[in-house]
Amino acid sequence: MGTAERRERERELVRTAIIEAARDILSENGLDGLSMRAIADRIEYSPATIYLYFKDKDELVHEVVMEAFERMNEYIRREVVAAGETADAAEQYGAMGRAYARFALENTAYFRVMFELPPVPHMECPEPEETGGLETVVATVQRAVAAGLIESKDARRTAIIGWGLVHGLTSLYLTGRLTDVVATNEEFMSLIEEAMLLQSTGYRVGARA
Repeated sequence: MGTAERRERERELVRTAIIEAARDILSENGLDGLSMRAIADRIEYSPATIYLYFKDKDELVHEVVMEAFERMNEYIRREVVAAGETADAAEQYGAMGRAYARFALENTAYFRVMFELPPVPHMECPEPEETGGLETVVATVQRAVAAGLIESKDARRTAIIGWGLVHGLTSLYLTGRLTDVVATNEEFMSLIEEAMLLQSTGYRVGARA
């Protein structure tokens, strides 16, 4: 590895450390607890070093949120691929729900940053529909409708209902409010499977006849 490559690698490692430290502080202490000084103390660099990578806190928060959504979308992509080439649109829709929940379990700090930050207009953090994730789900629902697998007059509305279902259960689990129902991550994922199946059954052609 040459000098230039080594320096670039080191730069990326520092940048990643800054983002992860900001993520953890936001998850633990909220927006008010985040400062360049707090990040610097956590990664044992000077605040001046952080400003070499991000011009201000707003830019850093935006980057953390974007990283979170990119990671979640990658979870969704991998889960859909794992479902197999023969999976129909309804099965792919279920895979997306599983991916969302699994991402939250394995990336809880990112999940909290994505959805628990207070609205701060000047930060211009993305909404889920701006990152491509929701649009992918909507398109999958539309394909399921076109294939005659489910009934839906409004694919976006159906996708949002599914999102609310999985997100609500996931949030309840992560905050310890489902301990009487599920005790482990494996049991929780089983609950998600059941929830997605129940929703799919409700939309299945002829189910409401």
